[in-house]
Amino acid sequence: MVRLIGLFVVGSLLLIGCGEDKQIDTRIEEGALTGAFTVHVSDGNPVSRPVYTWSNGANTDAMRVTVARVADVATAVWEVQSDNPSLDNIQSPVTHGVSQPSTFESATDERDLQTDIWYRVTVTKSDFSTASRDFLIKP
Repeated sequence: MVRLIGLFVVGSLLLIGCGEDKQIDTRIEEGALTGAFTVHVSDGNPVSRPVYTWSNGANTDAMRVTVARVADVATAVWEVQSDNPSLDNIQSPVTHGVSQPSTFESATDERDLQTDIWYRVTVTKSDFSTASRDFLIKP
């Protein structure tokens, strides 16, 4: 009887350990995607500084990354630009609020983003192709 209970316990633990992968708990909710290539937003550390990634085939560099509130997309709350606007000097991924070498921040109103506000990140390449992704940081 003890042996049977032992086998049951060991079997149960094995089943728990061999279960399906669980979803990673993220605080970023991605919304609408528009444009010529794909943009993703993921949790940053801290979450108020998300990470932006984009891809367009082999070319993952850009000349500008702009973040604005969806309610007022004409006003950037944070933006980083290439020192030379004819070059794609910004390499994917970019952490919100952090500039890279050969870049400068042209808008810095919100280096830390707020929860419960929809934002839009727009990535622009030197050929003026763009892509945008709406996102929300959940509380």
